[in-house]
Amino acid sequence: MVKDLKDINNNMLAKKHRERIAKLSKEGQLKWKKLDESDSKEYQLKVIKRKRTYPEIGDIFQINPFDEVYLYGIVINNHVDSNGMEDLLVIMIFAPGKDIRKCVSEGIKKEDLFIGPEIVHKMYWTRGYFYNVDHYNELINIDSYGFFRILDWKFYDEYGNHLNSEPELLGTYGVATDIGIASLINEEFIFREEGV
Repeated sequence: MVKDLKDINNNMLAKKHRERIAKLSKEGQLKWKKLDESDSKEYQLKVIKRKRTYPEIGDIFQINPFDEVYLYGIVINNHVDSNGMEDLLVIMIFAPGKDIRKCVSEGIKKEDLFIGPEIVHKMYWTRGYFYNVDHYNELINIDSYGFFRILDWKFYDEYGNHLNSEPELLGTYGVATDIGIASLINEEFIFREEGV
């Protein structure tokens, strides 16, 4: 059942987001507002190298959001058919300084991640925004992850199956656009700069 559209921005994720913005200093709020009003070309991920090979589960990739700043992520699922699209991927992007191999072998925790899990299209690789640098061959250890669907305020897995409770690692249900990840990452840098 779809929630009333006038309440769509009162969901749990939107409320948490507004709370974080409210905790920013005046300078932080100005940075956030500038990012929010920017043309996406100003904060799009930098192209590293285009690659046509379809990513595999366990592929570790590099991201260059700006300047000489790099983040790393891992593919945790692939060949996902969902939202009327085929061959989607589920990724997790780790906080700076995290040892991905250690995190995935011991069990990925919320504090290990920079942003929540995301469902993406392979275009992130074909356009060169994600570039594979390594591969993890062992079992990826994750207790629970999933996605919050804003339309009905329920939790789902990447295939659209309903989850009975909120997973530990939570993203937004839907496919991230080609600027979606860049926006989330740049915003998260603002929040973390101020510890909110």
